[in-house]
Amino acid sequence: MSQLNIARFFTYLICDNGYLSPKEIGNGNYACIMPLMFTHAIIKGRIGNLNSYEDRWCYSSLEKAQEALDAWDGVGEPEGWHRHPMTGRRREVTEEGLLEETINP
Repeated sequence: MSQLNIARFFTYLICDNGYLSPKEIGNGNYACIMPLMFTHAIIKGRIGNLNSYEDRWCYSSLEKAQEALDAWDGVGEPEGWHRHPMTGRRREVTEEGLLEETINP
């Protein structure tokens, strides 16, 4: 896909969907921030796909989502999320400061 078409797609994400900070993350994929009612999420999808995204990670604030998006290169998962709806995983920091991951049945 040409850089012009990628720019048009990113403009669509921002103007028509209200997404924030779209960026290319390799292999024809993009990532950006999707505002939700009370939180924000990083979503990942195929550049040019106007119908859906492939994955989503939820964050408790825009600042945390933006920091994770800026640091993520598209390999593996972004850091710092608290909910992954596709798998039912949740991450919380315990009183001891450890990261605990649970999976909803």
